[in-house]
Amino acid sequence: MLATLIRRELHTGLRNPQTILQPLLFYTLTIILFPLASGADNDTLLRIAPAALWIALLLAALLAGEQLFAADYADGTLSQDRLHLPDLWLLLPAKLAAAWLRFTLPLLAILPLPALMLHIPAANIPATAALLALGSLPLLLIGALGAVLTLAHTHGTFLRFLIVVPLYIPVLIIGVTAGHDDLLGLAIGGHYALLGAFGLFACITIIPFATLALKAQHLP
Repeated sequence: MLATLIRRELHTGLRNPQTILQPLLFYTLTIILFPLASGADNDTLLRIAPAALWIALLLAALLAGEQLFAADYADGTLSQDRLHLPDLWLLLPAKLAAAWLRFTLPLLAILPLPALMLHIPAANIPATAALLALGSLPLLLIGALGAVLTLAHTHGTFLRFLIVVPLYIPVLIIGVTAGHDDLLGLAIGGHYALLGAFGLFACITIIPFATLALKAQHLP
């Protein structure tokens, strides 16, 4: 059942390329702003590089999370899933897995370009990619929670922002700290473990809560 739902979500995403392109373009354009704002000083760019990458990831994940349920809510698919899926809780992991594949993999594919703009050494790109891949999962989970809680609100963007951004802060702190330590040549194994643990904790806590919230929503 889970594999079937993931395939359905991936096919739906392929029919709507903007769900892939919008977060990716948003991420890239956000990164471009940092070199423009700080000038061409390589040392300055390298110092702010981890913060730039993670702030851009946070904002792009917020946009990707917003898209998780919007189309299904508008066309009634979500109502049908709630009525006919025997295990509704599987819907959220399926959407998250598909969103991670649509959002994170293209982002990692273009990572050398932002790294070049921020003057990150090529030797540090693999570790940076691994950190972003780990961190994107809890960010998408938190974004999904905000999307579920604001489904029935016509103008829920600001409310969604208030819900998810405070929850993003621990991931942002861990990711930026790990990025700085990696650039300094320090060991970052503990940061990998922290991001993984935070992602696991987010899965255990957010998926059941978001499923209950989805069941309680008034859907068209």
